[in-house]
Amino acid sequence: MHPTKIIINKEQFTNNLISLKTHVGMDRKLCLPVKANAYGHGLVQTAKIAESFVDYLAVACLDEGIALKKNGIKKPVLVFGSFDNEQISDLIKFNLEITVTSLDKAKALEVYCRTSDTICRVHVKFDSGMNRVGALDSEIKELIEYVAKNPVLQLIGVYSHLASSDSPDNELTHQQINKFKEIAKLAKKLKPDVICHLANSGGVAYYPESWFDMVRPGIISYGYYPSKAQHGHIIKVRPCLSLHSRIMHIKKLPEGLGVSYSHRFTTAQESNIATLAIGYGDGFRRCLSNRGQEVIINGKKYPIVGNICMDMLMVNLGNDSANVGDDVLLIGTQSNEMNIPLESISEKLGTIDYEVLVGFTNRVVREYA
Repeated sequence: MHPTKIIINKEQFTNNLISLKTHVGMDRKLCLPVKANAYGHGLVQTAKIAESFVDYLAVACLDEGIALKKNGIKKPVLVFGSFDNEQISDLIKFNLEITVTSLDKAKALEVYCRTSDTICRVHVKFDSGMNRVGALDSEIKELIEYVAKNPVLQLIGVYSHLASSDSPDNELTHQQINKFKEIAKLAKKLKPDVICHLANSGGVAYYPESWFDMVRPGIISYGYYPSKAQHGHIIKVRPCLSLHSRIMHIKKLPEGLGVSYSHRFTTAQESNIATLAIGYGDGFRRCLSNRGQEVIINGKKYPIVGNICMDMLMVNLGNDSANVGDDVLLIGTQSNEMNIPLESISEKLGTIDYEVLVGFTNRVVREYA
């Protein structure tokens, strides 16, 4: 088995979900996004762990939804992404809840349902300001009415997505919330039990007026706030993921020897260099080469040196010793609270935590402890 693995702390993950549910109120539904392999945490197992703590699960595409249903997930699963007409049969076969973004999509569903004598469960998406997908202001009322009054289309939800909710008191976010309130009123008049949902992680953290009937906390469910800015982390969540590898080789190099491709690092003195069984083929990005990124071995931090390879990287132990097979922590917290935060990687890469998390490849084993 590949010695590089991601370990998910199940207790911490479920504690995060409990904290979020408590924060928004136990009478409000919680939808957990598990798209993109559950933000790198493992799609099916994450969903199974979460199922007892959430009301809904959400995925980006049909294949993710089918994987959940084939593995016994019973909670409702909403597919955020749009669909092609040839996918309609599987969406209905696997009892997935379907996002409708236009009248044309609604009519395509209606045609299929009438010819196959079936009913599909629909969430209408309103573009309140993200300007990505969803019905526009001029289209949304007609679309909601069309679905709500259609005998073969069951209107389950109406939703939108916040574009700039990762900081408090954002003007665009307030505008989106106010626009969605009007659409929610319309939907409730047509179908009083329709689920109106808007809040993402930032909405849950900073905008109580965005909570409506259901919230969709993504990154924050896994223990990370959506912004690196410290706006007051009022919800008690902690990362539940740690990334581990092992030392596969150690050699003592004299002063002045280059290490790895292109010899971008040269030993300044006699040094013990440990080679780890992880590289950019696992999703540990080559851009972290010679950037001062550290790992933890036997309770001490050491720098990554030389170019990161596809399957290996090197660490400078200096004069310290270690053993082949020793555990190496690349992301996460050790029992002694020594920490390699995910943010230390995303900041060096000039990106966001989301991108780092979803970049870990399938050959990295996910374990749940």
